[in-house]
Amino acid sequence: MELRIPPHEMLARFEDVNIAAPMVRYSKLPFRELVSSYEAHITHTPMILAKEFSRSSSARASDFTTSKSERGIFTMRERRPARTGPIDLDLEANLAHDSVHSGVQVQGALVAQFAATDARTFADACELISPYVDGVDLNCGCPQSWAYQEHIGSYLLRQPETVRDIIRGAHDRCGWNFPVSIKIRVDDDTRCTQRLVETAIQAGASHISIHGRTRHQASTAPVSLSAISFAVSCAKGLVPTVANGDIFTLSDARSIRSETGVDGVMAARGLLANPALFADEGKNGTPDEAVKRFVKLGVGYGLQFGSIHRHVAFMLESRLTRPGMKYLNSLVSTPALLDFLAEIGILDGGPLL
Repeated sequence: MELRIPPHEMLARFEDVNIAAPMVRYSKLPFRELVSSYEAHITHTPMILAKEFSRSSSARASDFTTSKSERGIFTMRERRPARTGPIDLDLEANLAHDSVHSGVQVQGALVAQFAATDARTFADACELISPYVDGVDLNCGCPQSWAYQEHIGSYLLRQPETVRDIIRGAHDRCGWNFPVSIKIRVDDDTRCTQRLVETAIQAGASHISIHGRTRHQASTAPVSLSAISFAVSCAKGLVPTVANGDIFTLSDARSIRSETGVDGVMAARGLLANPALFADEGKNGTPDEAVKRFVKLGVGYGLQFGSIHRHVAFMLESRLTRPGMKYLNSLVSTPALLDFLAEIGILDGGPLL
């Protein structure tokens, strides 16, 4: 039987943990289930407004759905213990052999991300969703101006005491074994990063995800690996850390993992373009099977056509000509989209549903 453990324990115990980022409008159930079939070990809901979620049943129905099949089952390699004595060549050879030929069956984890500005609202939302997820995450990085004006997202980057109170409030309500993580952006003032990371850990944060851009930088700006590394050093190994930003290939994931010393890597736009980027199947781009599987999941779960359409456009953008993309963007119904996918050879003409 597969092992089921919280996200932070997965990050601490296993090598090469891959994570699908929270994405507004995009990381809904069909997409989470899709990337979970391609080596995304931890997935996130889109950012959910805690206030609306906690006070409105219609908001809860709109913002969160789940299924028993959305978490993947993965064969993962446990971390090798740190060596403290002289090298034993026989032991090293056995460990290398075991790391290739054995692994642990692990069930993936689902994390709900909330945006909140006070402890009570966040705790209310966490209490409602806790039976259905493996942890919650506090958004401390959304750079949108409306979020900053509402004192959520990146506004919290320089409000460590508020972050402390929010984390503690969730633990007081849901228990101190319930994982509460935070996702941050780096800060031009490294003292702010250090204070936020240290305060969050003292308050009981289970792990910290670090986006390598400041709140003022657009997604076109390159991430700062040195800034991510600094945030990792602030954690002092007390909790696992995750790097986020500019991961578009499996090679990017490996490089950023190596250069920053994080325990996991998180992709957003890269997964939208290629949901299989963490898997061998995605090394040459988005597999046709991923597109077909997503459409089937989207239709099966009742995802609105507009959402299915946008996801497919992301997946096909790199392979279609400009006229092809223009035609794809003009489609207004699921049958028309299915016909188009059949015309370009992604669907084989057999039944999709």
